[in-house]
Amino acid sequence: MKNKEQNRAIQKAMICTLDVMIEHADKGPSGFWTGDQEGCGNPQIFPEFEKGLKGGSLVQKEHYLCPWNTAVLYGSNQGNVNSGCYYSCSIRKAKYLSAEMLKKALVRFKTHLQNGEYDNFEQLAPLLTPDEIDYIEEHIRMEEAEQEQHREKERKKRLEKAVALIKKYPDKKDLFGLYYGEKALACTYDGTIDFDPEGYKNVVGAEKLTYDEYLEVQIKSFHKIRGWFATCYHNVPLGFKGCIEKNTGKNICFRRIEVEGMYFDGDCFVGKEDHVWMDISGFENFQVGDCVSFFAEIYRYVKTGNGKQIDFGLRNPQNIKQVEAYELPTDDELLKQEINQIVCETCYLREYCNGVSCMRQL
Repeated sequence: MKNKEQNRAIQKAMICTLDVMIEHADKGPSGFWTGDQEGCGNPQIFPEFEKGLKGGSLVQKEHYLCPWNTAVLYGSNQGNVNSGCYYSCSIRKAKYLSAEMLKKALVRFKTHLQNGEYDNFEQLAPLLTPDEIDYIEEHIRMEEAEQEQHREKERKKRLEKAVALIKKYPDKKDLFGLYYGEKALACTYDGTIDFDPEGYKNVVGAEKLTYDEYLEVQIKSFHKIRGWFATCYHNVPLGFKGCIEKNTGKNICFRRIEVEGMYFDGDCFVGKEDHVWMDISGFENFQVGDCVSFFAEIYRYVKTGNGKQIDFGLRNPQNIKQVEAYELPTDDELLKQEINQIVCETCYLREYCNGVSCMRQL
């Protein structure tokens, strides 16, 4: 904790920074730091912040208190100075103020600082006037209304383009309104749809599909794909294990493949797929009955045996090693894993969890 003399010295030095902010109020508000290509410092007012924004290095100005702290702008009833900038920052709202309002607020803050009104953080009065607060809220409402109008306009455009698909799949109308023609991956209760207009290019056998056909094939593939391969495809595959059941000379079939992967939040998962065929390349020296571990690329392809469907397979195996006979996770073990994932996702301690040790069991 800094003593009063130190605080006074910092406040005195901070006055110079405030004077620059006041002089350049027409360039918007500025905070006191940048780093890792983000922060609150405004390089239009303080050019030195450009280094932090572009170079990723921490650049900061010493300050006693930030005028854009929520507790300063709106008072202690709406913010807490001690919670830090990350949790109590309202600079985004300050950006709605006109240059004249911003200048007056900074002059007011400077006066309060010089008068010792910020020596005690226990009870802070709002820096903004009621009219300034109303001005900010009105401009936020106007901006939100404008954004909503833009979203609705774009949604109507997408619906017009997707009219043929909507006739076939009226229950997917909302999805088409949100994502048709967009580079987006939509996860639904039935499955995942890749709406990227270029997405078909990495699907083997989909070269002649139109965009609508590409979407329709994905919809028709719901509940018919290899789910664990799909999960790995959209997340991070870690490896596979399997026991060779058949060898045709050109291809091999694994009776069952154990799938190991990781979600992007760091949680790992284990699954299984039955009767998986792969090109024999890489497995030539192995016999029926051998168990192997390996890594492979997961790819999408069009199946045409029973109508066009998109499914997932494995190719280009690497790091193939023979392993001892192993046991795949049982259905009960996989069910337990899914239940644990649901518990973790809804746990009230999730934001404090390190993802390794369960805090509920400590």
